[in-house]
Amino acid sequence: MLFGYPIKATAENWLHECLCEILHSIHASLNPATTLPDWPEIIPELYRKRLHRRTGLKDRLNTYRTALENLTLGQQEQILQALHDQNEIALLLSCQHNCEAITDLPQTIREPVKELFKFAFELLTDLDIRDPHYKVIYDAVPSHTCPFCGCENFDAPRIPREALDHYLAESKYPFAASNLRNLVPMGNKCNSRYKLAKDILIRDDGTRRKSFDPYNSTGTKLSLENSQPFAGTLTTIGQAPRWQIEFESNTEEVLTWDEVFHIRERYEKDVLDPKFKSWLDDFKHWCKSANIVPNSDQELVDGIDRYATLYEEMGISDRAFLKAAVFRMLHTHCQKGDRRLISFMRTVLIPPTKKSLPLS
Repeated sequence: MLFGYPIKATAENWLHECLCEILHSIHASLNPATTLPDWPEIIPELYRKRLHRRTGLKDRLNTYRTALENLTLGQQEQILQALHDQNEIALLLSCQHNCEAITDLPQTIREPVKELFKFAFELLTDLDIRDPHYKVIYDAVPSHTCPFCGCENFDAPRIPREALDHYLAESKYPFAASNLRNLVPMGNKCNSRYKLAKDILIRDDGTRRKSFDPYNSTGTKLSLENSQPFAGTLTTIGQAPRWQIEFESNTEEVLTWDEVFHIRERYEKDVLDPKFKSWLDDFKHWCKSANIVPNSDQELVDGIDRYATLYEEMGISDRAFLKAAVFRMLHTHCQKGDRRLISFMRTVLIPPTKKSLPLS
């Protein structure tokens, strides 16, 4: 991903923490020597006023307890371990820990777990946890852009909000379904077309993989330096470059990000190919407004360098990082003396004069 979210956005994670504490109490109550408090006393006192009227939560906790009572002690311990393990988000993403999925647990407990945590996730809105969580993230990201693609803009808080993705899929790891540490705002395309319910922890072949931690990531930068001018898609102005999209570090986290979100494919097909001509036109207009008329190769190279720097300083906003990478690549090739490219860039700035048609 291109940048990370502030961990302070997860500070109000009290609902998840409260629910985990209640489940531990339920498991402990299966010991004959321990008595389970009635509702609402089972709710930790700190949160009791906020939750005591949530009878839907009460009903689902009762269903969970009933299913749990019919299991062996070993199965009960397995479920409690899954509750713990599925919420070790940072360790799971870095492959320092493993967890069982819901399908590894006894059949009779699966639906009660799913229903309980699905209901808890929905409560995040009713209890006014979700909006503050999103606002902290929105305010901390000047570009208001999805970090998983850098192309989709986030809308302002308090209007229909962005998708809140279960980074560890709810369908496989439901114990983390209401954990803010596992919930990340994400652009609609990233969420509904690419991420979907993919398992961020496990590849299709069943092997483990590392993934970016959205709340503990400095992100990565890309380069187009090794792209080849005139070797790519045919456009109205000739062939676009053959894009070589590279990231500053070829880590396993980057590979997972690209595999899950189809980053290279989307950049090439959705942005670089269709935008290349209009970005060249933008450069021409910028040169005109800045009164830049390159009379030598070096002046042309310097002009491209200034334009690339301008967009590099703009960061993520409005896909500036991709535009910057394109012109940094053009600058590099021109600086190395690519005569064909230099000639092409000159025609971008000063198109050849059309010959007048002979009079009839």
